Amino acid sequence: MRRTMLVLLYLGFTVSALQAQQLTILDRSLKDVEAFAREDTNDSQRQYILALAHWKQHHWRQTDSLLRLAVQLDPRYADAYLALYFLPFARRPSLGDEEIDGRVPDSWKPALTEAEGFYQRAIRTMPMVNLQILGVAFEIDDPSVADMSNAEWLAYQRSYAWYVDLGLGRYRLAYDRMQKLVEREFDGVHHPEKIPDYILWYRGLAAAHSWQYNAAMGDFRMLLDRAIKRQQRDEIVHVPLRDNEYRFVLASLQELTRHRDSAIALYQEALVHDLGLVMAHIHLANLYEENGQAADALTERRRAAEAGSDDPTVLFDLAASLFNDGQVTQAEDPLLKAVKIDPRYAPTYYLLGRSAEELGLTDEARDQYTKYLALAPLRAADLRTDAQQRLQKLTR
Repeated sequence: MRRTMLVLLYLGFTVSALQAQQLTILDRSLKDVEAFAREDTNDSQRQYILALAHWKQHHWRQTDSLLRLAVQLDPRYADAYLALYFLPFARRPSLGDEEIDGRVPDSWKPALTEAEGFYQRAIRTMPMVNLQILGVAFEIDDPSVADMSNAEWLAYQRSYAWYVDLGLGRYRLAYDRMQKLVEREFDGVHHPEKIPDYILWYRGLAAAHSWQYNAAMGDFRMLLDRAIKRQQRDEIVHVPLRDNEYRFVLASLQELTRHRDSAIALYQEALVHDLGLVMAHIHLANLYEENGQAADALTERRRAAEAGSDDPTVLFDLAASLFNDGQVTQAEDPLLKAVKIDPRYAPTYYLLGRSAEELGLTDEARDQYTKYLALAPLRAADLRTDAQQRLQKLTR
């Protein structure tokens, strides 16, 4: 089996595999969710779900701590970064209006600045991040017809229901509602310039989540053009993104739809504007590897490691590429740096074990595999099984 197949198996677990059942789990009592999280304290997704359970009880300190633990366990957990963005707005319901009006209290300005960084991190990590956190953050639920007058119900259906749909994960319905809203309120077909930025943003995300990729790319392209020309500033819902994040989203969609050349061009364009856009380097490296351009891929891994020197995942990626290229000794330095940055990031220990095994350092390999098995989430079953088998072989 190729080394890449073994070394990078773990990376498949960074996407939110539990998204479909998160809301179901949150219907249980806090005690049940705590028991669920205790079954595997190394699982970032279980800690994330526990954070949301505490969120629903307005246990703000526990929520914040658990969300930060989730991104420590998995530094590419976009859902958790997005939750950290919304958390200050849930803790202080007036913060959104205060931000729009430019009257944020001094005591909340650091939290708001940090939150905007979390939003950018979420989108830069995975543009198609799950939006169902909206449902928890703003306690969204389907309203009852009986609670509204006919006029109120009509206004809700026409202008607000799409936001509820997003918060409940009904992306196709949210997109359809926003389409009608744009046509009715802004004559979007003939006057696309009148469509507010926030509608384009959320409609684009709803389209992408419901696999309408061409429609999504059209909305994000308009946002990019507006950002470049500085034609319009959103005064209703603030989305703390810059033009380069829109380029990254477009590149991700091109990659998702297998338009590799277009994706590569957009990632490269994004990096011209910001060499620190780490995930653009990572995606380029992945595309180059798929194209058999090993040297170019390794170059991008090195650039990502330089730009994200405080991120254990990019150091792991670089080490994995070096290992796969047969440069086993050279892989050790980025791995040791990754361990120093985040001692709880489990894949690092697996690869240190593989490297030690390749170099004939049996005792060190056993030690690293043991550390990996102590830290790896149970759902990383394939890689855990491989580490256990290697450990057993080395202890005979």
